[in-house]
Amino acid sequence: MTSFLNQGLERLKHLYEEACGLNKMLEVKLKKAEVTITDQGMIAVAKSQHYEDKFKAMTQEHQAAINKANQDAQAKLDATHLQYHQDMNTYREGLKGSIVISLLQARLKMAYEAKAMGFECPSWNVNAWEAKLKDLGGNPVENPAKPMGEEPSKAVEEAADAGGDAEKNPDGDTGAGAGGDAVVEEGTAP
Repeated sequence: MTSFLNQGLERLKHLYEEACGLNKMLEVKLKKAEVTITDQGMIAVAKSQHYEDKFKAMTQEHQAAINKANQDAQAKLDATHLQYHQDMNTYREGLKGSIVISLLQARLKMAYEAKAMGFECPSWNVNAWEAKLKDLGGNPVENPAKPMGEEPSKAVEEAADAGGDAEKNPDGDTGAGAGGDAVVEEGTAP
């Protein structure tokens, strides 16, 4: 029985040594795996840091580009507003000048026509109006200067004649009896 026990003991010893060898081999593999896992972890951390840095740089570049685009757009908008205000001021000043020129031309025409009819107002400073019109660059108004002895223009005569004929016309609506036939008494049928 000792041989049987010896055989069993050797078998157990052999299994034990095999298990220890397997255990050592697994421990070595485990240590290698731990080193590999640690290395992979370090690589992952390094890659993560690299991509975070790259993302931050890209974000900063994009943010800088967006800020620059916003500043450029704001500068263009400010320049456009400034140009608009300058154009509006130029337009207003031109319009004012045009209105002043038109008024001076109308005043001069009125003064010349009044002078042609023999009426002259001493408060009208025609020479100053002409000088101002010339300074503003307006077209000069022709002076239809007529000698004092001539008759008034035909337009003035026609206007005077039209007013006199209205009083003489008994069938017309103007004059003393104008509108008299339109009055209807209350209670009577037309």
